[in-house]
Amino acid sequence: MHLRDDPAWRPDTRFLSHHERLTAADWLDRLRSAPGVDALPDVYNEGPGLGELEAEVAGLLGKPAGRFVLKGVMAQQAMLRVWTERSGSPVVALHSRSHVELDEDGGYQRLHGLVPVRLGTWSPFTAADLDAVAERVGVVVVELPIRRAGHKLPSWDELSALSAWCRERGVPLHFDGARLWESAPYYGRSPAEIAALADSVYVSLYKTIGGLGGCVLAGEAEPIAATRPWTTRHGGNLYTVFPYVLAARAGLRTHLPRMAGYHERALGLAAALARVPGVRVAPEPPHTNAFQVYLPGTPDRLTAANRALLERENVWLFANFTETPVPGLAMAEVGVGTSTAAFTDEEAAELVGRLAEEAR
Repeated sequence: MHLRDDPAWRPDTRFLSHHERLTAADWLDRLRSAPGVDALPDVYNEGPGLGELEAEVAGLLGKPAGRFVLKGVMAQQAMLRVWTERSGSPVVALHSRSHVELDEDGGYQRLHGLVPVRLGTWSPFTAADLDAVAERVGVVVVELPIRRAGHKLPSWDELSALSAWCRERGVPLHFDGARLWESAPYYGRSPAEIAALADSVYVSLYKTIGGLGGCVLAGEAEPIAATRPWTTRHGGNLYTVFPYVLAARAGLRTHLPRMAGYHERALGLAAALARVPGVRVAPEPPHTNAFQVYLPGTPDRLTAANRALLERENVWLFANFTETPVPGLAMAEVGVGTSTAAFTDEEAAELVGRLAEEAR
């Protein structure tokens, strides 16, 4: 359900997760003051503002080159295609619950003929798991964090060991860093220090950065440039993307300095929710600004209770609920952003307790 289509939604609705919701007019006002607003718009992915964004993100990641792509799905599939062609093996080692595996309708297999080796279950895979792969691996993909496994991250030692395994064997390592910005506080390292472990990195420009969409691929100039034909074949060569560029440049300045604060808030909020009877969170404590919440009740009953709370108190706690293998237990997600500041930890816990009670 999209709240803008729901008659109960009002502009003053309080959301537990993510950033404030903006109208189209709000966005136009924000873009008018964004860095680069006076530059000419890009044309077919060429232009000064776009180039400045690509260079800025590449610099933040400590990479020589960056390339804006409208969608992470096409960016990563293009990058995997380039790496596997160069390594001479179509085998992609990736986590069984990664975004590339679960959320792209098998695109890397059906469009590019790549062959998956699925590793791990509910925890990040390790170099020992790669040792057990019998086939020659063409590229290794590590998602930071693994959203569908609870926004979990490998330890720094584990991540470093994965990097060393790949470099010793000449296997490209690609980071699906859709939430890499959010991962930096957990490691106590900069995005560039994290990205240094990989040959290529994808980062989102909308999620916690709060842009309109888009991403950047970063790495050495030549392999990054080699993704261009493939993203064009995916339909990614739009006439102009300047609204995405302006929103991303504004978002980087607004939200990158706040990532540690978002993580700190997630730690306190998760601890408060974990004290609600019948509720638990995972991971505990959260690795990033986002975490899973497990609540008693079915998705249908929790959805009804969530909507009733919206109608009564103009509060929206969770976007959706999914079934779990445990009967009578459903899962929702929290992602701390600017909207979360509208609640204290204690108020959020009290509301979640009421929601769970109503859904019983």
